[in-house]
Amino acid sequence: MRPCKLRHFETIHSEHVHKSEEFFKRKLEEFDNQTKSLKKLVSVSSNALLASYKVSYRIAKCKKPHNIGETLVLPAAIDMVEAMFGESYAKQLQQIPLADNTVARRIDDISEDLCDQLVSRLRNCKFAIQVDEGADINKNAHLIAYVRLLKKNGSIVLDFVQTSRRAAQSMSEIIGLQALVKNRAPEIIWTHCMLHRSALVSKNMSPELNDIFAQITKVINYIKHSPLRAKLFAKLCEDMDSKDTSLLYYCEVRWLSRAKVIRRVFELKDQVADFLDENDIEDAKLFGMMTLLSNLPI
Repeated sequence: MRPCKLRHFETIHSEHVHKSEEFFKRKLEEFDNQTKSLKKLVSVSSNALLASYKVSYRIAKCKKPHNIGETLVLPAAIDMVEAMFGESYAKQLQQIPLADNTVARRIDDISEDLCDQLVSRLRNCKFAIQVDEGADINKNAHLIAYVRLLKKNGSIVLDFVQTSRRAAQSMSEIIGLQALVKNRAPEIIWTHCMLHRSALVSKNMSPELNDIFAQITKVINYIKHSPLRAKLFAKLCEDMDSKDTSLLYYCEVRWLSRAKVIRRVFELKDQVADFLDENDIEDAKLFGMMTLLSNLPI
């Protein structure tokens, strides 16, 4: 032992001066065991944190309530591990934090990290942005934004960016998204998607076709609006050995349904005429529509 350390030992730890060598070896082993226990504890806590993030990620993907981790996932995992590997392993799962507020924070952290990763990719590559308007269950309009980019390996990535509740204002050319982007990139090219362009064109139909389609929509709404009439019409189609037994609703947002709606009415035009006749619907336009519909090149 160095003289300085020996002097320190004799001065501060004088009670151990005459102890044997085995005493100091035993102390060294105790110190090593304490260090290993501390490392193991830190490792378990790190693994528990990782498990908490993974479970929270799955809860978010499945759109389940946050408290399901604490009330169902963790107890079920403990039961399975205890049955398969024993109680000692099952107790380690109790260290995983899965309270509802904890899961909410984990999901927020994951969302923020994914957003940072996406922004980092966009800064280093060329990309195209796609925006659209949607509605939630409360019929509130949302602006939905996607980006399309090329990765280094050449694969195409279509990723979700974010939503905004100010959809109408965001789509405005004055104070919305286009104005903000053009301030940064004046040469950017804006264009409607193929489906939206076709939808805009389809709105400018001739008066004759527009009148026919209005009558078709009127017939469909009359039959399908009432569950009783819809069932009676389906029964009529079955009795007449029809391939289809129901009409299709027309959705203006999904403009591709226009052709399908007309085609279905054309296929069931005899059944529709009989049903209107049985229900005493004496509308010259409706029956005239059937004649015009038969002449359409579908």
